[in-house]
Amino acid sequence: MTQHHADAKPRTRVQRIFNTPNVVSIGIGLTAFAALASVFDTSIGIIVSAIGAGILAGGIWLAIARYRAEPDLKSVLADLTLLGAIPSDDSGPAPALSDSGVADRYTGLLGEIEGHTTGRVLLVSSAAPGHGASTVALNLAIAAAQAGRRVMLVDADPSANGLGRFLSSGVSPGLSDVAEGTATLAEATRMWTLDDGTSFPMLPSGEGQTGQVAVEGLLVAEAFDTVSEHADLILIDVSPILWSESTPELGRHADGTILVLSDNAQPAMVSRAISQLAAIGAPVVGYVRNRSDGTAKLAPTRLRSSIKRAATVTIALLVMYSVLTGLNLWSSWRGIETQAFDQEAVQALAADVPTVVEDVEPDNDVDADDAQDAAENVPEITAPEQAYDTFLLIGGDEVSGAADVILYLVLPTNSADPFMVSLPRDLWVDNPCTGGQSRINSLIHGCESKGVNGPTLLASQVGAFTGIEVDHFALFDFEGFSDIIDAAGGVEICVDYAVKDKKSKLSLPAGCTNASGEQALAWVRSRHTQQQINGVWRSVPGVSDLSRNQNQQDVILELFKKLKRFDSPSDLTASVSSLADTFVLDDQLGIADAVDLAWRMRAIDLEDINRFEVPVRLARSKSGQSILIATEPFDTVLIARYGGQLPAEDSMAPESSPLNQDPLD
Repeated sequence: MTQHHADAKPRTRVQRIFNTPNVVSIGIGLTAFAALASVFDTSIGIIVSAIGAGILAGGIWLAIARYRAEPDLKSVLADLTLLGAIPSDDSGPAPALSDSGVADRYTGLLGEIEGHTTGRVLLVSSAAPGHGASTVALNLAIAAAQAGRRVMLVDADPSANGLGRFLSSGVSPGLSDVAEGTATLAEATRMWTLDDGTSFPMLPSGEGQTGQVAVEGLLVAEAFDTVSEHADLILIDVSPILWSESTPELGRHADGTILVLSDNAQPAMVSRAISQLAAIGAPVVGYVRNRSDGTAKLAPTRLRSSIKRAATVTIALLVMYSVLTGLNLWSSWRGIETQAFDQEAVQALAADVPTVVEDVEPDNDVDADDAQDAAENVPEITAPEQAYDTFLLIGGDEVSGAADVILYLVLPTNSADPFMVSLPRDLWVDNPCTGGQSRINSLIHGCESKGVNGPTLLASQVGAFTGIEVDHFALFDFEGFSDIIDAAGGVEICVDYAVKDKKSKLSLPAGCTNASGEQALAWVRSRHTQQQINGVWRSVPGVSDLSRNQNQQDVILELFKKLKRFDSPSDLTASVSSLADTFVLDDQLGIADAVDLAWRMRAIDLEDINRFEVPVRLARSKSGQSILIATEPFDTVLIARYGGQLPAEDSMAPESSPLNQDPLD
């Protein structure tokens, strides 16, 4: 058995943690993780990298430990007697009172102790905290009292882990008071009565630490001598010897020590504790395997410790990676500009400003009565809360200041497929700011004089038109749109013929092009598109704001395909950081909501996103504006595609709403 100098000082907790094997193995583990994570930068790759780095760290620690030839637990305990094994029990601090099996174990332990020593004063200690020495001391005293032995229990551990936590009468006066001469043994002793009427005396610890001179002094010696004249056994529960200055001094009054340890005790600590107890004259009588059935073979602790360190390093690396990634994401998120999204202000505005329906004049053979009816019958249906998660993308025109792109993404919270709809910029809707009607794109100017900003006003009317309330919005200008696409590495645009538009500066060859931000922007803005057929440039038939909406959806979906390809949280963080200056978000969108939305979008097959057009007819307002009038409620369009798959409307929705009707009726 390896021995250590009796006067060697116990290492502090910091020294035990930051010893050479630990520092070297952790350092190598960190280096390995950084290298592996840079190569396998996916969610699964990060986990595998952490596991690999943890295994490497554990292996390095094991190699160093073996090289240093430190003893294992089995060899440390080779010369000591196993007094008994106490299995785990969660029934309370004194299972010997309620469990006959546990009581028999402690009675057997008592017999083994009496068979291996004639001493009456015994310390009950451990090499380190957490091995359950206090519980063993208490239950051993109970077993001795029940067996008819005259036993006294002394609490010499003033810490929160001592026997004092089981006392309702307080810890003072106690041993420290006897040692200092401020209380007599009779005044400090309590009687601990068991359930069957059996009792035994107990001496609590007293308040605070006792000085070294007082502990080893004459008063304590006389007290133990007095008790020994009448008691068969005095059990002194003490702090772990390597953690306490008073334990060695109390050992000078003892005849021996019962060493309590768990199966995962550190061999070096146990060896040093054994040596120090022998040096103070309280040698180990034998050891107790606590929280053990006693049948398990004591495996080499180095192997168990290396596995434990591998698991610890793995968990620590994953936690560290998550924290650093979270901090980076939070820092990038804080750099995003926000605007207030105050829907209550819009509701208050609508209540204060009565709506006046403006007359419209038909155009392109549109019947005036039909157009007027469509304008009056724009649905005002509110979906139930949490029925949908919705996001409104708003692209601003720097020249006019109006909204040039209004794209609404809706994710039903049930199993129905998501959908998106581009709202034509000339769509004629109510304007709560004026009390009249206006093109929907002009709502982006807001009603600042009445405390409602543009995105809020626009979002409120998108919700009113579709019947599905907007949860969040993102606002970007054309430069920001171009930057987003460039940051994503471009988007694919496919055309049958070469196309151009001088006004939007569009120029794309035939076939598929990985378009830059500038090219994609020109494509979605083009209203005078020409295509080259047989060497001749001709206007593309049917080009209008509605066809632009189709192009916008194509580009947005292609952009989503690029952005949704992040494979790890670090990819998401990098995406947020690169895009932080390109758009403005509403102030109601928190970082947790954004991350959840990003991961939800990642799981969605974009081919499953339904794409809708708003059914409209061309008309002119009384003031001569060219406008588009909705020819049917939007929920009619939804029911035609979804049937009854969408979340049902609640009591807030009109009973006549198609979403509340069976599509087969």
